Amino acid sequence: MKPLDTTPEKVLREAILSEASTHVYYEKLAERAATADVRNRLLALSAGKLRHRSGLEQKYREEIGTPPPDPASITIELPAELRTIDMGRALKIALEHEREKESNFRFLAERVPGTELGALFMELAEIAWKHKVALQNEYDLTVADPEEFLLDI
Repeated sequence: MKPLDTTPEKVLREAILSEASTHVYYEKLAERAATADVRNRLLALSAGKLRHRSGLEQKYREEIGTPPPDPASITIELPAELRTIDMGRALKIALEHEREKESNFRFLAERVPGTELGALFMELAEIAWKHKVALQNEYDLTVADPEEFLLDI
């Protein structure tokens, strides 16, 4: 397997950018919400991404010793098929995002076991896992028919 060519600084920078991008993504999704409840939930998820970004920026300052770079302006274009988003779909989108992040961080951690970088990847994977579990629980409580979960994944 090809060695992993990255540093804690690069990993944290990319994680900060990911949180900033997801913040904008959820704001855009909120514009297409079917109801005020869905809009408010998406905006709450968006605000959560700002808090996560802030935490990562603090970790960057502590670990790297310099202020984190400010992500450039982020432009998100939503696919045309994402219209009139209901609560189930909004939660599934957020859940899938956290699943992908967790999986990616765990994969990267496996490539550098027993290292500072591996520990950082595992820490990020655990954060994504916690978010995923919370979203799955919310989905399970919100969506009346659990069979719907598989309909538009």
